[in-house]
Amino acid sequence: MTESAGEREMQSSRLCCPVVELRQYTLHPGKRDALIDLFDCEFVETQEVVGIKILGQFRDLDHQDRFVWLRGFPDMTSRAKALNVFTAAQSGKRTAKLPTLR
Repeated sequence: MTESAGEREMQSSRLCCPVVELRQYTLHPGKRDALIDLFDCEFVETQEVVGIKILGQFRDLDHQDRFVWLRGFPDMTSRAKALNVFTAAQSGKRTAKLPTLR
C-alpha cells in the first residue's frame, strides 16, 4: 500500500518540529501590541529564512502585558545553527527599538 500525498504531508507536519521553544514575554503596561507589530514585521520572516518555524503566537487574555509564541526546529543541531545565523544577522541589522521588557 502506498501513502497518498496528504498522508505524507500530515506525517511530515507532525514531525516538522520535535524541538519546540515556548517563549513568554511580560512587557510594561500597554506595550504588547507594539511588540507584536514589531515581531510580525521584523522577526517572523527573518527566522523562517534560516530554518526556524514559527508555530504560533498568542495574546494571553488573562495577562494583558504578556506575549507568548512558539518556534520549532527539526533537532538540537539545527536549532543551534539556525539561532547562530539569526542572531548574527540581527546584530548586523538596525531595527526599531524594542518595547522595554520587565
